[in-house]
Amino acid sequence: MKRIVIALAAAAVLAGGVVTAWNLFDNSSVATADGADHTVSRTVVEQLAKENYGIPFVQDGPQSVSCPSGLRAKMDYTVTCTAVFKGETKTMLISVTGVNGDRVSFDYGLEK
Repeated sequence: MKRIVIALAAAAVLAGGVVTAWNLFDNSSVATADGADHTVSRTVVEQLAKENYGIPFVQDGPQSVSCPSGLRAKMDYTVTCTAVFKGETKTMLISVTGVNGDRVSFDYGLEK
């Protein structure tokens, strides 16, 4: 019985570590879409990308993000933006991952 309790405790600690690691690497945001075109504004998308994108211990977030438009509240809609990391310009893709009414969830990724 003691071995089972120890095994279950170890599994719980490992599961907690996986959840913590997932949260550390989470590059996502939620914002409100508005207007006739049901869009998250360009300035909001740029600001959230700048604040929320980063890979802990690997890469800091960008110093700036510039997008050509806002993000439409439509699943899988993607906007291609330009991000500057320590003076190096990279292409950042921002994609809608969920829409619930006017709440839009989206993720960030860098084009290789």
